[in-house]
Amino acid sequence: MILEDFSFIDQVGKVLLFYAPSCASTQDLVFLCARQTGEKHPVALITFNQTHGRGQHQRAWISEPGKNLAMSVVLPLTHPAVDRLPLLNMAITLACVRALQTMGINTHIKWPNDIRYQGAKLAGLLMEAHAAGPGKKSLCIGLGVNVNQKTFEISEQEVTSLINISQTEHNLMDLCHAILKQLQIGWQQWEKALDDQQILSQYQTYLEGLNETWEITTDSPNPPLAMLKGVDAHGRVMLEIGGQTRTFHHGEIRLKKI
Repeated sequence: MILEDFSFIDQVGKVLLFYAPSCASTQDLVFLCARQTGEKHPVALITFNQTHGRGQHQRAWISEPGKNLAMSVVLPLTHPAVDRLPLLNMAITLACVRALQTMGINTHIKWPNDIRYQGAKLAGLLMEAHAAGPGKKSLCIGLGVNVNQKTFEISEQEVTSLINISQTEHNLMDLCHAILKQLQIGWQQWEKALDDQQILSQYQTYLEGLNETWEITTDSPNPPLAMLKGVDAHGRVMLEIGGQTRTFHHGEIRLKKI
């Protein structure tokens, strides 16, 4: 086994920030960073060269070296109420949207937490809850943002990047800091239970294709169609199918815009 190198480089608010020149997956290596700090603080690990990143549904996240931002963040949860974790998912996704807004990029959220620009995927999040000891939990957030990469391999969905949108190169470290600052705002809002309804309402403001027709992807040659009606506080998508509204958890279905 080859041990991957990483080093502490900064503190952004309460988050201790580590950097790896290259790594297979920040989602795995970040826990070594957390252990080094005693697992008492929020910890982030970034790299600009992730070789075996993974996204939702175990898809590979392919990234050109030096062009994009790959980051994982471990948040200790002092109030690890399972029924409120979907709201934390929403708050963190909103944080990424707002960080991009500070750079002049207005995006939408494809349920549950893909960030898209005019229907093309710009960033993706992967959130995994972990046991951090007796009675303790932590949330590991994996984030990949397409930044300065201009061309992409053919995939099942359209993909874009910040440079393709703005025609300007972006500083990867500046983007990292902007995301971490907004992430902490969302995390603290959730941690203090300030206003769960506000988190839900704001998330739905950015929801792509609300009240529009989507295809429910299945193995069927004729996948059913549904109208997207919103998302509830449990993170379930609400779909109108055949005149009836039904709810689905992430993992039960996938949606494709038609």
